[in-house]
Amino acid sequence: MADTQKLDEAFQRFEAALRQIEDAVSVKVEGARRVQELESESELLKRDRTRLAHELELVRSKASELVDTSKNAAGKIDAAMSRIRAVLHSNSPE
Repeated sequence: MADTQKLDEAFQRFEAALRQIEDAVSVKVEGARRVQELESESELLKRDRTRLAHELELVRSKASELVDTSKNAAGKIDAAMSRIRAVLHSNSPE
């Protein structure tokens, strides 16, 4: 009877150790999955960053073009106003 009890206790210890091993393996597998998920997310973020940097460069380029166009338009308006003033001044009675 004592041998049976010792054998049962040994099996219980064995099963407890086996559960600990299974838990450790499960944690390791979950950790590896999480690392893979984080790596995938990191890759997506890198792609988004690259895309956004490209879009930002396009917007900056367009903004620069608009500034140049605005300056050009302002110059033409100023020149036209000067000519109008000159015509008005030349046609005004002295």
